[in-house]
Amino acid sequence: KVTGATVHFVNEIPDGGEILLQKAVEIAPDDTPETLQRRVMEQAEWQLLPLAAERICAEIVREKEQKND
Repeated sequence: KVTGATVHFVNEIPDGGEILLQKAVEIAPDDTPETLQRRVMEQAEWQLLPLAAERICAEIVREKEQKND
């Protein structure tokens, strides 16, 4: 079994925004809610969020540079 994390844009539809990044995390048989939450944060969320921010900022900068040309 797996769970994971998704980074997506927000719109008027709950969980309906465009998906930017996703990562799956295995669920261990002996997981508790706390151990699973920690592993999802360490293996997915803490990796995906900075990467998504970098990609969004790079796109904004690229778009701004193109408009100034």
